[in-house]
Amino acid sequence: MATGSHLRAEDHDKIFLLSPDTTFSCGFYHLGTNAFTFSIWYTNTTEKTVVWTANPYSPANGYSPVNLYGSRVSLGHDGNLVLADTNGTTVWESKTSSGKHTTVTLLDSGNLVIKDSSNNTVWQSFHSPTDTLLPWQNLTKDIRLVSRYHHLYFDNDNVLRLLYDGPEITSIYWPSPDYKAEENGRSRFNSTRIAFLNDKGNFVSSDGFKIEATDSGPGIKRRITIDYDGNFRMYSLNESTGNWTVTGQAVIQMCYVHGLCGKNGICDYSGENILLTRDYDAKVADFGLAKLAKRDSTSFNFTHMRGTMGYMAPEWAMNLPINAKVDVYSYGVVLLEIVTGIRVSSGIVVDERQVEFPEFVQEAKKMLATGNVTDLVDDRLHGHFDPEQAMTMVKVAVLCLEERSKRPTMDEILKALLLCDDEDDYHPAYSY
Repeated sequence: MATGSHLRAEDHDKIFLLSPDTTFSCGFYHLGTNAFTFSIWYTNTTEKTVVWTANPYSPANGYSPVNLYGSRVSLGHDGNLVLADTNGTTVWESKTSSGKHTTVTLLDSGNLVIKDSSNNTVWQSFHSPTDTLLPWQNLTKDIRLVSRYHHLYFDNDNVLRLLYDGPEITSIYWPSPDYKAEENGRSRFNSTRIAFLNDKGNFVSSDGFKIEATDSGPGIKRRITIDYDGNFRMYSLNESTGNWTVTGQAVIQMCYVHGLCGKNGICDYSGENILLTRDYDAKVADFGLAKLAKRDSTSFNFTHMRGTMGYMAPEWAMNLPINAKVDVYSYGVVLLEIVTGIRVSSGIVVDERQVEFPEFVQEAKKMLATGNVTDLVDDRLHGHFDPEQAMTMVKVAVLCLEERSKRPTMDEILKALLLCDDEDDYHPAYSY
């Protein structure tokens, strides 16, 4: 394309530029009724898969009865590539001034380049990406991918991050902001700050992050795209069908993506979920919840144990398979805390000496054997409790703390506790 060339929106069925190997096309993309963008897309896909857009959030108009012509993109004699609306207003421009011998070319890589008379590249779409990264297109400290409110970029610590930058809140959601870079498997000591997708299906970042396509190998057309839900995924093209398949993604647990569960949605897997009294006062905290995942799964990569020490089942420390019984163990710890009024994390004192939790459980078993657990009950109740209910709660708690095969299910626990419910309104543990 040489200076003086142009394309109008009403001719959007025509291809403005085509890469030599026909993989990519460039021209007006019909976004909706009388709305167009100047874009690059994969030519041979079931639906046009856009990989770059000059004006993603400012669509240009099509045909106008007033101006008789629609928007147009043109390469001026000054070397500036301009997208103008029907009234002549500039919607987007390359801001280049390389003279009348300027040319615009769409390369086989999908890169739209503007070159001056000396064949020097003065502008390229690879340096101004939108939501997609193509093979060998570099993501650097000065370049970020953007999809509406979601940004993929290198922060000042040289770490590749996903940021939600919405109208009401801004927050980093990947990798987890609760941990240091090293705890997330990243390195801050990479001043190069560069990430790219190679032709074998490996997305590699200088901070140590990597995604390997499930169909890794040369000869497959791929892309990295930040999707509407805030996750960035690797896609591979099946050229026989023209369809894309997800072959890798950054965020495995999608609940970590801000806003995915709705404006007011919160997904919390932390160990600080708080139980409330009937007056909605915080009653018990630090309940060590376990997030279930197959230990042999390649989808999760545990770098350290999650949860609060003291509430975590021994399986975590012993590197044994994880199932729902780890939550039963944690529940037993909490139930014993409720009865005794003693927090495991604060230390346990029996007969004026501090004991470890396993020894405390053995003391509870001895009291159960005598049929009297009064000495275990929180002395702040001053004896105002039902002995049978206390006995049942201690029995259930101790069972929950047995080895995994002997622990009850949560359904069995519920039934046992309901059997000792007196269903009256007298609860001396609450203040009215």
